[in-house]
Amino acid sequence: MKPLFLAASIIALAATSALAGDPSTPAFGDSFNVTDKSVDFSKLTRENFYDVLVPLAKEKGNLTFYSYWPPTPLIVFQEKIIPSFEKKYGIKVNYLSVEPDTGLQQLDAAYREHKASPTDAYFSCDLPTNLDEIANVRLVDLLPNAADLNPKLSFSYKGIQHNGSYLPFHGNQTVLAYNSAVVKEMPDTFEGLLEYAKAHPHTVAITTPRSGSGSGFLIGVANAFMTKACVARYLDLSAKESEIDAMFDGPCFEPVWGYLKDLLKVAELTNGNTDTLNLMANGVAQIGTAWEDLTYSFIVGKQLPGTIRVTIPKSGQPGGAEGVFIPSNAQNLAAAMLFVDEMLAPEHQAWKLANFASRSAKTKLDSSLIPAEAQNYLVPGDIYAERPIGRPNPKMQSAAINNFIKHVLEN
Repeated sequence: MKPLFLAASIIALAATSALAGDPSTPAFGDSFNVTDKSVDFSKLTRENFYDVLVPLAKEKGNLTFYSYWPPTPLIVFQEKIIPSFEKKYGIKVNYLSVEPDTGLQQLDAAYREHKASPTDAYFSCDLPTNLDEIANVRLVDLLPNAADLNPKLSFSYKGIQHNGSYLPFHGNQTVLAYNSAVVKEMPDTFEGLLEYAKAHPHTVAITTPRSGSGSGFLIGVANAFMTKACVARYLDLSAKESEIDAMFDGPCFEPVWGYLKDLLKVAELTNGNTDTLNLMANGVAQIGTAWEDLTYSFIVGKQLPGTIRVTIPKSGQPGGAEGVFIPSNAQNLAAAMLFVDEMLAPEHQAWKLANFASRSAKTKLDSSLIPAEAQNYLVPGDIYAERPIGRPNPKMQSAAINNFIKHVLEN
């Protein structure tokens, strides 16, 4: 059996020893911040995880779980993860789809009022403003199914260092989608994309950076055309506001703005991800910026032809992974840890990848778990292992988008 992400696995394993922490110590802070004191972290290990936690979880009773991101998680959780968990442990899961704005406000109110959290675990694309609202447990070093998580996605999120207390569950990737029936040789570089657009005017669709895939495209272009020193400044998650302001009017971004001006003379700028894919569906665009998972869902739903393929240019485009955390005031800590471990089980991770192109941060996920037909519509494994790149911190990227408007659209 061949690993689906072999190259990424090698990199991850090499880095794990440097990033791994002592699970008997908190991920951040001086002491464990959990209000449920039933779990003794001085004795809990990956090896005795189930023996210790299952009796405690059953004694506490039911589990409440929040998830954002409908409708996909409704299917993944309701059809696979929750039934498997309930059958395995005999613990009832009360499942609620709650968007981050609402859910994090609920968690914050409960924390400030010294009350129990309304949920025992939360799959969310955002973290609480106060990191102390998260259980400062090194989940990445304790959960058996977290042993093969990519360290690059497991210790920080959006510039926040959480040291393994927020674990990646849903991975997403910005890509270039193309119609292989028309595009016989897909450009493998941004320079090649420009040449293709010049030779085939208005058949390349670029999503505005105000939308997700367009923002990823901008990051990819910056990574390709800036110097290494400039890229390091751009992707520095600790960049201060004064450093951000000085980034975009100077020499670092000159080649980026120049490339984008040239490209948009011969390409179409769309207002959103769906608009780009609709142009491809109608045969107007042959290549477009996209999300891998959204493109996949369009193909499966017959909104795009089965000849659509996705790839990442050699110099890379950004990907990421949204994750799950346990509130520090969770009522059933043991059950929450068991449930997060179940979320990361290889069979569930493979199922959501095969059905929704929801990427896994597991570096040892085996390709035999993914049907061959599904693999046709995903970024090829060797490319996915090598080409995803990081993102700037949110303030840096927001400034980049504003400066795109200033230097490209209004100039």
